[in-house]
Amino acid sequence: MHITTITATTDPASPDRRAALRTIAAFGVAAAGGSILPSAHAAAGTVAPAIAGDGAAFDAAVAANPWLRPFKGIDDHDPATSDLRCDALRITGRWPVDLRGRFYRNGPAILERSGQRYRHWFDGDGMVQRFTFSSAGVSHVGRLVRTGKLAAERDAKRFLYSAFGTAVESDAPVQGPDSFNVANTSVIEHGGRVLAMWEGGSAFALDPADLSTTGAVTWKDGYEQAPFSAHPKLDPVTGGLWNIGTFGDKIVVWHIDATGHLERVQVRESPYPNGMAHDVAVTKRYVVLPLPPVKMNYAAIGKGATPEEAFHFERDQPLRVLVMKKDDVADARVFELPTRMLFHVANAYETRDGKVALSFVASPDHDFLVHGAVALMAGHTAPSFGSRLHTAELDFATGRATMQQQGGATEFPRVDPRRVGGAARFVVGAAAWKPQPTGREGLFHGVQVTDLSTGRTDRHDYGSDAVVEEHIVVPKRGGRTDRGERDAWLLGTTFDAKRQITVVNVLDAQRVADGPVAR
Repeated sequence: MHITTITATTDPASPDRRAALRTIAAFGVAAAGGSILPSAHAAAGTVAPAIAGDGAAFDAAVAANPWLRPFKGIDDHDPATSDLRCDALRITGRWPVDLRGRFYRNGPAILERSGQRYRHWFDGDGMVQRFTFSSAGVSHVGRLVRTGKLAAERDAKRFLYSAFGTAVESDAPVQGPDSFNVANTSVIEHGGRVLAMWEGGSAFALDPADLSTTGAVTWKDGYEQAPFSAHPKLDPVTGGLWNIGTFGDKIVVWHIDATGHLERVQVRESPYPNGMAHDVAVTKRYVVLPLPPVKMNYAAIGKGATPEEAFHFERDQPLRVLVMKKDDVADARVFELPTRMLFHVANAYETRDGKVALSFVASPDHDFLVHGAVALMAGHTAPSFGSRLHTAELDFATGRATMQQQGGATEFPRVDPRRVGGAARFVVGAAAWKPQPTGREGLFHGVQVTDLSTGRTDRHDYGSDAVVEEHIVVPKRGGRTDRGERDAWLLGTTFDAKRQITVVNVLDAQRVADGPVAR
């Protein structure tokens, strides 16, 4: 079965086609995994469907609120910031001798051009950062993903294409979803390539040697520019990737083998057409896709809608969870949970009695999507957090699903990568639990490990100068097997607002409260 390609039907410059393609491009773009995602409810109001054109106002806000400096973005006209390299970063503490390899981050980086500023945080062009850990120390490379959009806007010295939350009036040619592709949401090295991923179109491949962009990935003829979402799951047994893509009433399920080649692609109807989906989980036999009750308003997006107009949160609808068999995604069950907005899942696995256990982070509504991410770009934060860790049990025998909330404010859930798709007891996340100084409310200040069996947490507070980003779990080499999931390092970045620098932190997962062993 093939997806209808977007490039071979009508004139790409026609108004109807441009609106449809802008809709496709905007669909599904969500929080940039691995970058700063404050789970805040911001009082930002609605946003006019136009570029703000006021970078100076944001600069004034940052002068009084240094925690928001990362939302300024970089200067794409300055070679010193558009390509970054440092062969030897300064290390404090004792770097673990077994911690070797490459650590990647991706997130929005170009947020202004010629004094014009995007309205929504998810709009910025992606920049991949790589930290390499070796016996010689720690080095760093950062490069923008050279998409077609980036190249065209560099030449024009202005924004040409509408984005998630910012409408742009332009006659720039549109050739498909990748005309809008910012490749800014997530990144993974797999099968000899680094993949920078977005929601609405292709993954972009980068050369692992120097992070130069080699181009958009087409997994199969007939699937050019088909959506390849931002959070694929790596099977710890086979080494393959499972991923989804969504648009309109269709769900695409991708299976990429360990060598980076397409194993199989399947397409099925969505039980929640025109809904938003950002993350996916896998078990031994199933692909588990949460579908929060957020509808895309395609007509509004085609006219340059605000995020509030484009995304309608249906408060009377449940959080649906679509559980599809890997070998035949048409064979599926839909479970219903209480209404929640969901960006990220932690894990899923099959229990001994035939149920599926699912863990994820969710909030009561979509306020961050339509207000919080807008407020950050305007230089504001807000004091309340809505995101919490949840667990659910999906019962195939009865068709019923139950859900429980675990602990306080958190985001970016991660588990031991060896346990993906299997039973995992501990979930790592960025977190907040203390009152914060004025101006940095709604930004995470710590990292925590939550024990799903007891609800207890082990936490480290980085302090009021730090903005905490995603932390991942890196199993220790040669570790004792009886220590299980927590015989690992936690590796993550923080922004030091006082020194205006990014810091890479290493913590022992068994002694999180002790703080970093090396930075």
